[in-house]
Amino acid sequence: MSLDLDKRQRAMLREMGIRLWQPQPAVAEVAAVVAHLKAPKISVATPTSPALSAPESTAMPSIQPPIASMPAPETAVQANTTIQSSNGWSLGEARALYAKPTADNGQPAVPGAAARWLLLIETPPGATDADPLAGDVGKLLDNMLRAAGLHQSASAVCVPVSRRLAPATAENDASLEVALAELLKTEKFDVILIMGRLAAQALLQSTEPLGKLRGRAHQLAGIAAVVTYDAAYLLRSLPDKAKAWDDLCRAQHIAGQALLTIPA
Repeated sequence: MSLDLDKRQRAMLREMGIRLWQPQPAVAEVAAVVAHLKAPKISVATPTSPALSAPESTAMPSIQPPIASMPAPETAVQANTTIQSSNGWSLGEARALYAKPTADNGQPAVPGAAARWLLLIETPPGATDADPLAGDVGKLLDNMLRAAGLHQSASAVCVPVSRRLAPATAENDASLEVALAELLKTEKFDVILIMGRLAAQALLQSTEPLGKLRGRAHQLAGIAAVVTYDAAYLLRSLPDKAKAWDDLCRAQHIAGQALLTIPA
């Protein structure tokens, strides 16, 4: 039998030395306490605990897109990119520079002037129909040819050489060599004078600079050829006029030698 004592009564009994026993807790309360004691303890480690491994990063790994296979780089072009295929050039219409001799007696005053000259002159695209002796460039060219005596001969033929403005078609796909061969079928020239760096490189199928092409013996379709500057360049570079005159004298010498070999 348990005593139902209040707080004051319990205090009085403790003062009297009487020890009181508390009643046993209810079975439900005891079961709850036992369950709590038997529950597994969770060890919560601080971030600085050495036993605690570093937490794994929750950030999503960066996914790199697959690298597409790049095409192989194009083959490097040659250093001299101005050299064009002969199919990129064309010959204009041949025309006589001087219709008739200007000398009163019709005889050449300069050796080689009566020889048959073919002048292949570099011309801007789209200007193949222009008069080669017009303008400042034409005036300089006229002075050069007159100094060589070509104005006293009707055998000096000029043919413009220029790049094509339009792509090659079935009508104009003939190469420069074929067009030149067709031209030389009609007349046999004694000397060919090529004026212009790009034209000379295209006609001779060479990548050498004009300085190396000058002063050397060349042949086109079996005819001796001389390379020199074009008049448009000489207007911009006056010191090279002396070199052009040397080239003109060389062509004049070749033409004179050709006249000496003509059978009587």
